Amino acid sequence: MTIPEDNLDILLARHPALWRRLSGASLFMTGGTGWFGRRLLEALAHANRELGLGLSVTVLTRTPQHFATSAPHLARDPFLTLHPGDVRHFDFPAGEFTHLIHAAAPSARETFMGADPLDKFETLVSGTRRVLAFAAQTGIRHFLFLSSGVAYGNAPCHVTEDNLLAPSTVTPESALGEAKRAAEFLCAVTAAKRGWHSSMARCFAFVGPGMPFDLHYAIGGFIAQAMRGVPIILTSDGSPVRSWLYDADLVIWLLTLLLREGSPRLYNVGSDQAMTLVDAARIVRDLLNPGGEIQILAQTNASIGNPARNAYVPDISRAREELGLDVWTPFPEAVKR
Repeated sequence: MTIPEDNLDILLARHPALWRRLSGASLFMTGGTGWFGRRLLEALAHANRELGLGLSVTVLTRTPQHFATSAPHLARDPFLTLHPGDVRHFDFPAGEFTHLIHAAAPSARETFMGADPLDKFETLVSGTRRVLAFAAQTGIRHFLFLSSGVAYGNAPCHVTEDNLLAPSTVTPESALGEAKRAAEFLCAVTAAKRGWHSSMARCFAFVGPGMPFDLHYAIGGFIAQAMRGVPIILTSDGSPVRSWLYDADLVIWLLTLLLREGSPRLYNVGSDQAMTLVDAARIVRDLLNPGGEIQILAQTNASIGNPARNAYVPDISRAREELGLDVWTPFPEAVKR
């Protein structure tokens, strides 16, 4: 889907100096066809047009034709080049690049459909090795890796970056979390060795235009059901605690991390405005389908592809204090948008 123009204008107005720092940049991105990648590309294309940044972006994709069909307005934009290939063994594109965002990972749909845990692990770790080899060759100076809050395992609410909790090593559901940790290590060591400005973003949960409504994202399911006027169904007992950052806020967070200068550093990315799933369902219901029914199934293991967890909420003090980032869009406003 295309992001509304007024939604994109909010991004330009919030941090105008941030966008100017991308003037003349040449960016290589993996994972550009997923939800996060599409959101970033929409914002970058808009900023490039409106501000005359002279920005160029090359996106690695396994299926260029599919991307061109699903996002023709982006595929036609001269600022964008689609580079065909698999992240594990793609041919290196020619030219020099100044910035790199590594966001490629097994897709949410593959996880939802029961992707093999070893394949998920291998794709992420081998792909990261390949991306780092390319980055070392092409002369980039700014490197951002999109990791995940699942790297903490079953962590407490408001988990900090200094928490050394990790996923279990004996459960298949830990594949993504273990792979993200391994990839973080590869990125941090390589970046330090090469002298890159580097950040690793442990991303939690998000909501916004273009998000999938038919997968295992709780908030996507709530919104889709409320919009259809049918009961909102909670497969859990409603007590797990979650938070969601609006994806326009996410774009600013990720670009700030990309442009940050300094040695490799880990940052939690998300909202610290915690609520239970049943409270979130009530907010969605009241906004989109007042008086609608909420059904609680209270299943003991309602997670798909990742371990069930009681809390999935970051502490974002480091990002607030060091980078001036925040939760600018309240949850109810994010749901309406």
